[in-house]
Order: sequence, then C-alpha cells, then structure tokens
Amino acid sequence: MSAASPSFSGPHSTDHEPTARLVRPGEGCFTVVEVDVAGTVEEVWESVATGPGYRRWFVEAELEPRVGGRLVTHHGDFGDSTGTITVWDPPHRYAYVEPDWMGDGTTVPDWATEITVHRLFPTEPESGPGPGFGHARSATPGPDAGPARTRVRLTSGVETEGQRWGEDIEGTLLGWISALRLLGEYHGHFAGRETVQALVMREVPAGHRLVPALGLDRAVVGHQATARGDAAGQPAELTGTVIEVTGGPEGAGPAGQESVALRVSDADAAASGAEPGVYEFGTLQFGQTRMSVVRGYLHLPAGAGPAADAAAGRSGNGGHRSSTGCWARAPATPDRSPSGTAQPRRTNWPPPGERGANSWDVDDGVRISGRSSGPAPRP
Repeated sequence: MSAASPSFSGPHSTDHEPTARLVRPGEGCFTVVEVDVAGTVEEVWESVATGPGYRRWFVEAELEPRVGGRLVTHHGDFGDSTGTITVWDPPHRYAYVEPDWMGDGTTVPDWATEITVHRLFPTEPESGPGPGFGHARSATPGPDAGPARTRVRLTSGVETEGQRWGEDIEGTLLGWISALRLLGEYHGHFAGRETVQALVMREVPAGHRLVPALGLDRAVVGHQATARGDAAGQPAELTGTVIEVTGGPEGAGPAGQESVALRVSDADAAASGAEPGVYEFGTLQFGQTRMSVVRGYLHLPAGAGPAADAAAGRSGNGGHRSSTGCWARAPATPDRSPSGTAQPRRTNWPPPGERGANSWDVDDGVRISGRSSGPAPRP
C-alpha cells in the first residue's frame, strides 16, 4: 500500500514508537514496520482491516473483507490507490497487491503488502524479516499476562526486481513509520472513539515556514507546545503534547519540509475550543509551489455520530473551527489549490508503496518527501 497524502515524519515520541527495517529476501525488497499498541487483537483488527478503521491512522478507505475484494484508499487531490486482497484470515492477517503502481505505462512487478496482528506476550520473541515469516498466531494468555497489547506488522514491497525498485520501496519507510505511530496514538489515547479527518493545503509564498509562523519552531518531543494563529480575525491557540518534529535549522528537512505534530487531549481541546486528536502542521515544496499543510485526526467520543458529521462539514473547505483551516493561513497567502505544475504525475496516486507514505513525484521530476498517514495500506 502506498502512503499517499501529505504528511511528515521525523523525531517522535517513544510512547508508541514503531520499529522499521528494509529486508531483501531473494530477489525481493520489502519494508517491515512493527508497532506494539494497547488493545486486543479484535480491537486492533478493526482499525487496520476496515474502511472506517483506516480513518483513525491513515486516510478514508473502502475495504471488501474477502479474497478478491478491493481495497481503495482516497488521497484527496492526489487521487485513489486500489489493491486486490489476496489473503484474508481475520483477525490475524490479510494481504493485497497493487499492479501498475507507476501508472505511466512502466512495466513493474506487483506491489505486495501484508498486515499481521497478534497478541503480544511478555516473552514475545523478535519477529521475522518479511512476508511469510512469523505470521500471526493465536494463543490463550495466562492469568498474569497483563493488559492486552497487540503487535501489528506491516510488510510492503516487491517479490522480484528488488534491486531495481529498492529505492522506491525504501522511500516508503518513514511514511509507514508515521502511519503506525498514529495507530498507536489512537489505541493508546483515543480508543473507542469516532474519527473525523480534516486536511487543509494552501499555497504560500516562497520561503514561508508554517512551523515558526505558528510559534512551534522550538517544539520538543514529549513536551507541551502551543500553536498560535488567527481564526476569523480573532487570536486562536491550540495546545498539545509534541509527538513528532521534522526539519532542522531554517526548515532544512527533506525537500525543505518541516512539521510538528501535537496530541491534543480532551482538556487541551476544551481550552482551545477545538476537538481532541492529533494535529500535524507543516510546509512542503511541490516543484515551484510551496504549500502549508495542516491535517487533523479528530477523535470524538463514541456515539457522537451527529457531532462527527458536523465536524466533517466544518472541516471540509473552511477548516475545522479554529483547529484546522485557520492554522494553514499566512498573511497575504493565496487561498487556492496547488498550481498545475505541482500536481502529481500519476492518476493512481499515490503508488503502492508510496513512495509512500511520504513522497510525491511531480511533473518537473522533483520528489517531495512528506508524511502521509501511511500508504494505502501500505496501508
């Protein structure tokens, strides 16, 4: 699955920190990303193997729960990514393939992704290195097994031509790490809640940096930080715990990107007049076009269906109250979509490994790294 929407990856919190590696079994090449999260196998399976679950940590999606079913992930202006399910073994394992992931007539091997889920025990050994290794297994926990924790492993790449496509596959690592970190955030802090996503992208002048403009340039992972902006002409603030920081001096991250992600608790949200969840603020360079990007994973209390619908309506175009749309604005910033030269080249966007999770190829050949909520499941 390719990671597809704009997002970022960098220094992070260790609370739900995934591990990742690149493996090359035979002629193949795969990324393997794992995270241990709070909750039962069944609870976590709902997040990684259903359309509504994907919204909690990745993007909007539809998934047909059967072999031969389709998995479609939606990436806004970047299009959709489609895969076919090849293995369906609930609640422990499923796999899918994405053909023609370059989308421009280039002959490529299928991009294969497998997600496994199993109960984690105190004596759990290290997991195996790739597809076919250490598949999830069921077991009966002992009386002193402790609170339920579940390990999720995502393996994504190609079984042939790994040497040729290894750079593309490796480029998905950071995006998948970020996606599974968000999965851990949901189950660790917002489990059982309904999720609404809000994504706002605005073109900004050359050299503009959203992170310092919001007062987040000194954010430190694990500490509280406050984004300060403007909502309808009134000062607005959003405070949360920093869970991820990217970039460096003068915003010198990959392709000039920089970002900060905040976990906003119920108490912080109430004080800010926002919704609880995870908010990402950052800047990306799309060819000659510079974009400020704000994404909110808004985790609302269970049963808040009408509230969720209302939140979705508010977040659609004008931003979700003071917590999304207004944060992407900058003085004298045009309120428009990326220019044509900044659009991705492929219609099946992003590609399966998504280049995944964090990168886009644009017409002028510039690759942009950003974090997506992850790949379409790749995931």
